[in-house]
Order: sequence, then C-alpha cells, then structure tokens
Amino acid sequence: MTNVFGDYYASGYSKATDRSFQFDAGVNIGLDKVLKGLSFHTRFSVDYSTAYITSYNNSYATYAPTWSNNGGKDIIVGLTKYNEDKKSGVQNISGSSDNQTVLFSGQFDYENTFNDDHHLAAMLIASGYQQSYSGEYHKTSNVNLGMQLGYNFRNKYYADFGGAVIHSAKLAPGHRNAFSPSLTLGWKLSNESFLENSPVVDELMLSVSGSILNTDLGIDNYYMYDGYYNQSDGAWWGWRESVSLHSTNSKQGANEDLSFIKRKELSVNLKTSLWNRMITADASFFVNSIEGKIVTSTTQYPEYFFTYYPTASFRPYINYDNDRRMGFDFNVNYNKRFGKVDFTAGVTGTYYTTKATKRDELYQDKYQYRKGYAVDGIWGLQCIGFFKDEQDIIDSPEQRLGGTIRPGDLKYVDQNNDGIIDDKDQVYLARGGWYGAPLALGINLTAKWKGLTFFVLGTGEFGGHAMKNNESYYWISGEDKYSAVVRGRWTPETAATAKLPRATIDGVKNNYRDSELWVKDASYLRLKNIEIGYNFRLPFMPKIGMEKMRVFMTGYNLLTFDKLKISDPESMSSGVPQYPVMRVINFGLNVSF
Repeated sequence: MTNVFGDYYASGYSKATDRSFQFDAGVNIGLDKVLKGLSFHTRFSVDYSTAYITSYNNSYATYAPTWSNNGGKDIIVGLTKYNEDKKSGVQNISGSSDNQTVLFSGQFDYENTFNDDHHLAAMLIASGYQQSYSGEYHKTSNVNLGMQLGYNFRNKYYADFGGAVIHSAKLAPGHRNAFSPSLTLGWKLSNESFLENSPVVDELMLSVSGSILNTDLGIDNYYMYDGYYNQSDGAWWGWRESVSLHSTNSKQGANEDLSFIKRKELSVNLKTSLWNRMITADASFFVNSIEGKIVTSTTQYPEYFFTYYPTASFRPYINYDNDRRMGFDFNVNYNKRFGKVDFTAGVTGTYYTTKATKRDELYQDKYQYRKGYAVDGIWGLQCIGFFKDEQDIIDSPEQRLGGTIRPGDLKYVDQNNDGIIDDKDQVYLARGGWYGAPLALGINLTAKWKGLTFFVLGTGEFGGHAMKNNESYYWISGEDKYSAVVRGRWTPETAATAKLPRATIDGVKNNYRDSELWVKDASYLRLKNIEIGYNFRLPFMPKIGMEKMRVFMTGYNLLTFDKLKISDPESMSSGVPQYPVMRVINFGLNVSF
C-alpha cells in the first residue's frame, strides 16, 4: 500500500529542529595577600537544548493493474484503487524535548614550599550539577564536597590524601551521605643518592594507592528503598456475586538501610625511564572489590514473601552481591634514532581475572553456585555428542528440555545423576570476556625518515569466549533461511563428521540451549591500522601561504587471525559476535594554509 516514490512525492514531509545554548563563566582570584599560595576559583555553566519535529502527514492512493491478453499482447484493462489522496493541511508537532544541565563549582587551592624541602598542596572543592529531562519527574542531581592534601619531601617521598563527601537522593534519609577516602604513598628512587647519577636510570617511581569509593551507580531508580504497592494489576476478588474489585498487592518490600555500593581498590604502581628515555615503562598491579551490589534477595527472606499468582512480593532490595577483579597492566616504549630514522615501538597490555565473591543464591548441588567463578562466566550444559539411534536415546537420561528427541539431537551430561537432563545440569563452561578479555594487548611501531612516516598498530584479545546462539545464523529451524554453517549438520550419512545437530522443522528446543557445543574461542590478533604518509616541503608553499601538504594512505582491519571466521571478534555484545569484519582503505591529501 506504500512505496518509495509515493513516500517521496506525496506523503508530506517532516523537519527536525534542534537548538542548543551553552554558557560558561569563571572567576579566578589570587589570595596571596591573605595567605601566600592561596587562591580561589569558581565556575558556572548552563547547557540547554530543545528539539522537536514538525510534519505534514498526507496519504496517497495506489493502484493495482488488471492485465489481459489481447491479440497475443498483455495489456492493462483496468485499475483497482486503494486508499485516497488526502492532504489535511494540519502541521503536526512531535518528538519535543527540553533538556538542561546546570553546573556550579568553587574551590580553594593552596600551594607552598617551606625551607626548600617541604612542599605542601591542598584543595577544598564544592561542586554540583543538576540535569532535567523532558518527561522525567526527578531531576538528576549530583553534589560533592571534596578535599585533597598533598605533601612531598625533597621530591623524594610523597603522600597524597583525597576525600569526597557525596550525597544521593536515591537512598532513604539518614543514608544519603557517605565519605570516600583515598591515600597514595610514593617514593621517587631516582632522586636518591644511590641512583641520582646513574647512567642507566633517568627516573624511577614506586607508589601504593588505596581507596574506598561510595557510589549510587547501580541503584537504578529512586525509592528502591521504599515499599511499593499496586492495585491496577492485582487479583480480582469480591465480597458478593457479580461484584469484583482489584486487590491491592505488595510489589516490593521496604529497606531504609539500603546504602551506597562500595568499590574498594588497592594498586601498586611502578614508573621508570632508562638510558636517556630510550626505554620508558609503566606497570601497575591492582585488585578491586565491588561490594554491596543491589539485588532482590531470594534467599534471605522466606519463600512465602513472594507469590506468582497474584504476583506479589514483600522482598526488598538489599546490598549483597560482591565482585572482585585482580590483575596488572603495563606499557613499555622503546625510542631510538638510527642515523636519520626516528624509531619508536611500544607494547601495552592488561591481564586480569574476575571472581564472584558473594552471591544471593541457593542451589541443591554445589556445581551450580556462581560464587567463586568468573563474573562474566558462560554457563550451560556439557555436551557429549549426538544421539546415534533410538536405542541410544532409550539408554540415556531423559531429556526434559523440549521437543521430541531423535537421532542427531544433542546429548548432555547428567551432572546430578537424577536420570533427567534439565536446567539443573548447567555448569560453568568458560569466561565470556564481555567485561574485557582476560588478556588484551596492543603493539605499535612508528618510523620517521625526513618527511616520510610509517605507523603500524596491532591489537589482540585472548582468553575470551563467545556463545554461538544467534538464532538467525546458528539456531535455525523450520522455514528459516539456512546459513552456510548448517552444511555441517548431522545426517545419518555424516554422523561421524557432523559438527552441528540435525536440521529440524519443529524448532526442537533440546538442541538450541547454551551448551559446550556452541562455545567458541573469541581470541584474536589483528593488524588494526597501517598508515604511510609524506609531508612535502616545496619552494612554492611559503609563497602562497601553505603551511603543510601531506599525502597519506591508511588501512584498517587489514588482517585478522581468529577462530570465529564469519564474525568480527571486536563486535561482541553480551558474548555474541554480531558483525562481519569490515576492512577500510583510505587515500588522502591534507593541506593547511
């Protein structure tokens, strides 16, 4: 009933209008006459934007021809009209929004040195912002009071203390404020007498940092601490026949002790420069713990606090789940001049592990607990091949995952030996890596000779896994368009070499479950970027005011080594690669006057 030509010429038009206004102002005041090294700074900002769409929405007629054969020729003998050509002349306004951010901050700074040995720096900061959005009752507000005290002795020994008082209206009165402290201790070994004149060490700094950050990120809504009752979807009941009313049901229990989520972190850091900056390196070991994540507990309260029909719950939100991340990152660079060639090479990497250290869970079997496993773990059934024949099906545990089991379907391990295959047989399979692969690496090389520059960047991630559960490509059945991978499906003739279960017309659910068969190593090594450029220095350039002229060629994603093949390993969303690899080559000219 519609087509692209009608939409272009007859359906009207729409116009989107966006307006933005930004205002920033600041005042800096030196207060040396009051106290040497004292100053005051304040800032005020407004960011305001509006948007709306105006449109004329017209309808148009379409026609279907009636064909007939006359004298051996096909001709149109009639037209069937659908819809009408209508122009209302009414301008419609939709999609209107008004958003605003207002920010204010003020701070006192103090910096001074005593007796050439003691250096003291301090800051006292008050800041806050408020954001309002169309259609949202609550404004997003953030208010902080922070301080920082820094001290170093002879640029050798350092101590830095920071703290912030934060406030959140998402918590109940009495729990809306918290103090977040941090402390760093540093030792600059390169300024010590035993390294001060070293021909090898230019700079060497060792530091240790610890902090406790309170945050309301993860507390998604206001009033999560309050009890919530609802009548509109309650059960129907009545005191007498023919009269029914909705019951009022509890949807959420109250917990006025709900508090901030805490991030506790400890890190040890090393920074160095060697052989007149020929080698520079940074390394850090870190461990952090996210504690008191918000959950609706199913194990801390009696089962009768929740009912399925009518749906009702007295279970409150509580601070309970904890996650831990531990690892190290590093960055090493090599800088050297070989004749007229400037050469730089660098490698950057991060390795870390995740662990669920506390979970609100209760299972019958120990292997089902998520505690102690990776936060981004992939859980599923352990696959042990395909059913060979009907006798194999009879001799195996009963599959209660859906559908009629036939030869060529997947068979799974009965983890609890109850003679039944169901969701209770799921186990930890692998680490997904959608919160970051266990090991991420980047390698870069740069060479410069006269006006010529050559740059190479390689990236890689290792140890992550993906679940091949894309229903339009791997999990297909019935009238779906089959992908090329289904050529490896099970058939009686290919039973010995099959890689995928049988093709079905009924969408059997037994095969399409998260299981070991669908887990794939998502590690990859990629030639991410190559760039070759040349800067011209020609006699005519200064005469015409040309400052720079550069030609270049760049290539992205030119080469990838991975086991996913059909998908881009960098496009993982919830562990599922989404898109094919896109290779791009650019040729360009850059001229500036």
